[in-house]
Amino acid sequence: MFKSANPKQGAVEVKDSEIWNALARVQKSRTMIGCAKLSEFLSFVVKATLRGQSDYLKETMIGVFVFGRKPDYDPKADTIVRSQAWRLRKKLKQYYEAEGVHDPVIIDLPRGHYVPVFRLR
Repeated sequence: MFKSANPKQGAVEVKDSEIWNALARVQKSRTMIGCAKLSEFLSFVVKATLRGQSDYLKETMIGVFVFGRKPDYDPKADTIVRSQAWRLRKKLKQYYEAEGVHDPVIIDLPRGHYVPVFRLR
């Protein structure tokens, strides 16, 4: 379970099963068609967070495990993770403004971070 800040209700718990369902809905959406790597990126950060491994969600780690970069790659020279995080945030926004407008759980990837935030609508 994850604590989620809901301005109207204070802190509320979001069940893991609700988060998994939210991830599945996003991944199966029309918004994510043709975005296999973005879907993999989202899945990777959600899974790591639910497993209690969010401390490891750093740019280099994502570059290696999601985008196939070598462990010694330089994220300052190769901005794949930052650029794809920007694309993923845009896709999530599009999804929750259209197809996912009634989804009970929202998965957000705050700007400047790779650890997702889960909140109830």
